Amino acid sequence: MRKTEIIILGGGAAGLMASCAAAQILKKNGAVLLLEGNQKLGRKLLATGNGRCNLTNLNASPAHYHGDVPAATPLLEQYTPEAVMAAFRDMGLVIKPDSEGRVYPRSLQAAAVLAVLRRSAEEAGVSCMLGNPAISVLKTKRGFLIKCADGEEIEAARCILACGGAASPKHSCSADGYAFAKALGHTVTPLYPALTQLLCKGKACKSLAGMRCPARAALLADGKEIYAESGEVQFTDTGLSGICVFGLSVYAAEFFALGTIGGKAYRSLSVSLDCLSDWSFTELCDYINEMRTAYPNRMAGELLDGLLNMRVGYALVQAAGIDPARSAKFVTPGQMQKLASLVKAWRFEITGTKSWQDAQITAGGVPLQEMDPLTMHSKKTDGLYLAGELLNIHGDCGGYNLHFAWATGLAAGEAAAKSLMKERKS
Repeated sequence: MRKTEIIILGGGAAGLMASCAAAQILKKNGAVLLLEGNQKLGRKLLATGNGRCNLTNLNASPAHYHGDVPAATPLLEQYTPEAVMAAFRDMGLVIKPDSEGRVYPRSLQAAAVLAVLRRSAEEAGVSCMLGNPAISVLKTKRGFLIKCADGEEIEAARCILACGGAASPKHSCSADGYAFAKALGHTVTPLYPALTQLLCKGKACKSLAGMRCPARAALLADGKEIYAESGEVQFTDTGLSGICVFGLSVYAAEFFALGTIGGKAYRSLSVSLDCLSDWSFTELCDYINEMRTAYPNRMAGELLDGLLNMRVGYALVQAAGIDPARSAKFVTPGQMQKLASLVKAWRFEITGTKSWQDAQITAGGVPLQEMDPLTMHSKKTDGLYLAGELLNIHGDCGGYNLHFAWATGLAAGEAAAKSLMKERKS
């Protein structure tokens, strides 16, 4: 039987950070064991930010999170973006924020982030076991007994669960972290995919697949605006995508999983796109009339060519009930107003979200109320710590979820190591 002082299940963002934090305190080779079921560490980390790794966000605060936010607030206040950036700078990684507050490695390579984490872990004496996933975690009098797929057993005084969530299973070994947490006394709230594309009714999106359009995207529940973000909307074969749409999907995912948004029940969901948010309705009507008057023999389908993506503009003309092949001079004042209304509020009925395979994060998980808010120590099982996506909190798109992974990893790793140091002295 192999023995170690701290075992960390999961070699993703949270697990790697926890291993570095714990080993730097214990300063003993082999005292920390990182167990990863995949053959390689950090597979999902390499895919973040389109391979550039959006590490954190300068605006990281409770306002950008969902789930058990009040319980997570002390942690977010303790482990600020500056604290996370300092941790990476200490490892030798130079980072650079963009104009929106998103923070990336200066090299714009997720591989560089993984490399500094791996090197820091190795230099601090962390041992790694790869390709041999845990199949059970048991609490014992001396700590924890972990059984692996190949039959090997590992005994540890402290255990950190950082197994990741259910999202993007192609980058994960399994979602057994939830089962381990339950077996050790925790509960798990309903899980649903978030930060993903929205599925839309009808063929309008499919006809525009691949097209992009800057817009203000508003999520409407029973016709009432719940949340809105501005950015580039991408039309797909099945619906809507883009960073701002991912922001809406956090709320849509709850609706399709539970029938609620923020705990309040609703019956229907739709998205309204303002494709020209910096223009008023009146300005737009005047422009369309100006084009119709100045160029009466141009096709009606070309009325918006000077304003919008041409295919998007053409589709809006069709959606307004105007024959795009007819001359602009035949467009009536009523049709022009309808077209302007659509440009300002193009409605799409939402029928669902993409599946776990396409989701970036998991919504739901182990309630934060079951953890110490500053150490991530379990209130259910002594010596157990949880970190990362297993917990019932998820952030907006833009580095907020990785920030939470680093924060919980630092908290859990430091706390587990310090508790052992205190135990040694007593």
